[in-house]
Amino acid sequence: MFSGTLSFLSARERDGELRKAAKAHPTCDRHTPVTRVTLRYAGAADAPRLARLAALDSAVAPRGPALVAEVDGQLRAALPLDGGRPIADPFHRGAELLELLMTRARQLAHAG
Repeated sequence: MFSGTLSFLSARERDGELRKAAKAHPTCDRHTPVTRVTLRYAGAADAPRLARLAALDSAVAPRGPALVAEVDGQLRAALPLDGGRPIADPFHRGAELLELLMTRARQLAHAG
């Protein structure tokens, strides 16, 4: 019986410590920025942004249909649908975005 009470008191003290640490921690959920990722078809108006993205990646901008990934409105990756080389901003994490674009391209291929 005594050990149960001791365990309860210890757990309650630890809970208090964790709550205090969570309030003081700078990356608490209330400070986490919201990131919006958008996958869509590239349009004619995207040509300048695709050219800039390709230049950053030392690649050629897609000329035909492509899917693009935007993070908070910034173009970060593109996947040409004609089999061309995917491009991504080398200064940001592009591998995950390219994986999302390839998954979306497969979904679209199966739907059509």
